[in-house]
Amino acid sequence: MKGLFLQGGGAKGAFQAGVIYGLYEKGFKFKVITGTSIGAINSYFIYTDNIKELKNTWTNLVINGDNEKIHRKKVIENQELMNVLKKFNGINDYIKSVYINYVEVKNKKLKERVVDITKLNKKEQIKAIKYSSLLPCRDNQSTKREIMEKFDSQRVFEEFKIDLSKGLYEGYNLDGGILNNDFLRPFTKDKVDKLYLITFKNNYKIPKYIFKHYNKEDIVVIEPRRVFKPNDTLRFNKEFLIDIFNEGYEISKNIS
Repeated sequence: MKGLFLQGGGAKGAFQAGVIYGLYEKGFKFKVITGTSIGAINSYFIYTDNIKELKNTWTNLVINGDNEKIHRKKVIENQELMNVLKKFNGINDYIKSVYINYVEVKNKKLKERVVDITKLNKKEQIKAIKYSSLLPCRDNQSTKREIMEKFDSQRVFEEFKIDLSKGLYEGYNLDGGILNNDFLRPFTKDKVDKLYLITFKNNYKIPKYIFKHYNKEDIVVIEPRRVFKPNDTLRFNKEFLIDIFNEGYEISKNIS
């Protein structure tokens, strides 16, 4: 029985998708999945049994419109990807649980919310995934191209902390990676025999608490060969997406 962790990282999710596609092509099945941000989005392809559509989406995805605003109400709008997910109706019956995390803002404080989308109706599933992948963004005058080229998640989160203290995000539900982009805790209760982690960092450090529940040899870390740049998070460029999808796919061939 296998578990899968899908880290958050925006457009870098194409790498993640390549790995997933390759693993399923080899016959892998995952009983329990956790996903943050783009990982939450990719988890829905698996849960609805749309692995071929996962490849098709990431190798054909282009977010166009240089002069079009992608900023609405202090967030980077993600409705384009939500519209893709809304089309899916199937369910992979092998999967026991798919855990998604997002951040709730209340009284100028952040609280991590965790939901198992297998227990929700479709409308609530999409809502949770949207929250999990909704990035805060201060500049509402930038176009898509400007935001994509200048994006730096560390800077965005620092600005978010300032705006949070001013109460500007009161009542919002936002990207789970703001608080926790190492979303492994569900595996401490929902135990699996082997745990696969698809990350976007080189030399990824596994949270220490997980070793209280799993041996080192029971955890497989799958990471990219390249070092991603800060603005790669919003680099929804077709050539780039295909390139990193293929990198993930090639890496999957050596995973057992």
